[in-house]
Amino acid sequence: MVHLILVSHHPALAQALVELAAQVSADPATIHTAAGIDDADNPIGTDAVRIMNAIDAADNPDGILILVDLGSAILSAQTALDLVDPDVAARCRIAAAPFVEGALSAAVAAASGADLVTVAREAEGALLAKQLALGVTTPVLATAAVPAGEAATITLTNPHGLHARPAARLVAALAPFAASLTLVKDGQSADPRSLNQLTALQARQGDSLTLYADGADSAAALAAFRDLAAANFGDSTTETPNLPTAPISAALYHDHPPVIPADLRADRAAFTAAVDAWRAHLGDLRKYTSARYGDDAGDIFAAQQQLLDELAANTLARAENETVAAWRAETAAAIEQFAAIRDPYLRARVLDFADLADGVLASLAHLPPPPYPEDSPFILATARLYPSAAAVLPDNCVAVILDEDDSHSHSAILCRHAARPLLSGINTGAPDGTVLTLNPQPQEQP
Repeated sequence: MVHLILVSHHPALAQALVELAAQVSADPATIHTAAGIDDADNPIGTDAVRIMNAIDAADNPDGILILVDLGSAILSAQTALDLVDPDVAARCRIAAAPFVEGALSAAVAAASGADLVTVAREAEGALLAKQLALGVTTPVLATAAVPAGEAATITLTNPHGLHARPAARLVAALAPFAASLTLVKDGQSADPRSLNQLTALQARQGDSLTLYADGADSAAALAAFRDLAAANFGDSTTETPNLPTAPISAALYHDHPPVIPADLRADRAAFTAAVDAWRAHLGDLRKYTSARYGDDAGDIFAAQQQLLDELAANTLARAENETVAAWRAETAAAIEQFAAIRDPYLRARVLDFADLADGVLASLAHLPPPPYPEDSPFILATARLYPSAAAVLPDNCVAVILDEDDSHSHSAILCRHAARPLLSGINTGAPDGTVLTLNPQPQEQP
């Protein structure tokens, strides 16, 4: 099985990506890291000796794919290949691939038993999904005549379509079969053993997908496809079925979030400590929500940890000398980029970036979490609810009122997991303590 080495300037970034890629890998032990340098004052960088040691640990007959995060990591990786035995170097390849997406695509391809050339090709084509989501390019998918062989057609029921995790499950399920396989949607065809091509199909809930199989194992491959589709590709078709339907009456309570000082400043060490503290907090939230609502809820904060590490690494690489200014600029750019996406589900990730932006600054300023009433039931009124706050709302918070619609956000998903109604567009000008009666799920009138 092909091994992967993740070469990053930041150890936390590499480790977070290992955890993410491990979710789609058949053997997480095949994913290695070589990140950071031995300099307590400035640990950001890459070390050829560390990469060389990782190559020695990862060496195997099937080969090694090396993925790098920033330009100077390429030079370090090339230097490391000059240091190892030439026979070992011949089994290695440095991928010209996006770091995060490339690692995930490579992990899926390697898990399917693909050779080094195929794993590298999958990694190097992994940017297509992001380009499609942002309308940057046009997918290069076949539009040929109907493929040969037997066929099976299903209707996709996954609420958010064939996104990364269900697509990875499909790749893994079809990998063992010797048949020639083609997946078709709306006249476009893709290789169902390629995560990149599956993503390029942009299959959404309600889409019709047809798998064509020709040759040996055709019947078995089609049966596996039908079985996986019947199981919603491993995803749940509903987030929470148990929202209350009866009217809710409780006292109104307006949110009082901490105010982050406009003149907040920090050196690199203080900023890094604040990032580490918020990362640890996200880890606690992941454990708490996973234990209370299941792994799907906990994965929200696993994803936030990954975003945090990317944003922090980018911040430290920016030209701004002052880290708080650089952090604000970096997170503002991410928010602007996602706010322009048409897909409402992806656009709602803006709230995750804002949550991270303010979370690190609140940690840096040592601001306490907002207070809530401790005993009696209350309805929370707030301009916006961050996922990190939604996860820990007390049980006596019986509903949330937002100024604007937020139904696609992770905050809304967490509220649904907690069977806590979240409503928007309601006049909250009444003072705290005003008793409100809400109908969370109004019935249709005959």
